[in-house]
Amino acid sequence: MRMKLIFELEKPELDIQYRKSIISYFKHSIQEYDENLFQELYGEGKTKKKTYTYSAILPYPKFELNKITLETTGFYIVFSGYDYAYMLHLYNAFMRQRNKKFSLNQNSMTLIKVVPIVEKEITKNSIKVKMSSPIIVRNHDRVTKKDKYYSFEKEEDFNKYIRINILEQMKEEGLDSSLLDGFEIKPVNARKTVVKLYEYSIECSLGTFELTGDSKLLNYLYKSGIGTKKAMGFGLFDLI
Repeated sequence: MRMKLIFELEKPELDIQYRKSIISYFKHSIQEYDENLFQELYGEGKTKKKTYTYSAILPYPKFELNKITLETTGFYIVFSGYDYAYMLHLYNAFMRQRNKKFSLNQNSMTLIKVVPIVEKEITKNSIKVKMSSPIIVRNHDRVTKKDKYYSFEKEEDFNKYIRINILEQMKEEGLDSSLLDGFEIKPVNARKTVVKLYEYSIECSLGTFELTGDSKLLNYLYKSGIGTKKAMGFGLFDLI
């Protein structure tokens, strides 16, 4: 299930780490809607993987040291999720926030409209996609607790760990791991980028890619996103 959240800012700018503000907005919306759902997703000690992702579409952004200046005060978020039941709850939570001002640092944003998006059904075993938000591929060392991140330029590591990232999220959803057999991702017109996320600078990938694999897996990735840190605004793609 996909939806578009259309916002109006008080001033045409966002903090350079705007994802933190968006996540705070999501948490606020869910908590006001259903405390039990909030605790299930965000409660202390919770490690449940989020089966949704999003991408913020900003109008002609100009990136400065600490902020992003926009051409207009309007922007929107494309929000997508695999778990239909959760997405219905989130849709209702967002609907309740319409026309309510949400405070930002010396600014505010107001949700104007929530628009359902018709999803496409993938029936082929090979698709071309354009990333709406960057792919993050992570290698988490369970001993040292340290992370390494790989863009598509580090081909061997990128291909190895994106499969591991996908497999981890499939296990969380109870999906058959055999769906990953034969999966491949190839850059078509891709580029490396570096994103500031909290105190970290993370190497990731944007652009167009070709995905090959079981159509059930491709439909799952289309809805839930690909890679890791999806619920923080990464891994959403559109079909081309």
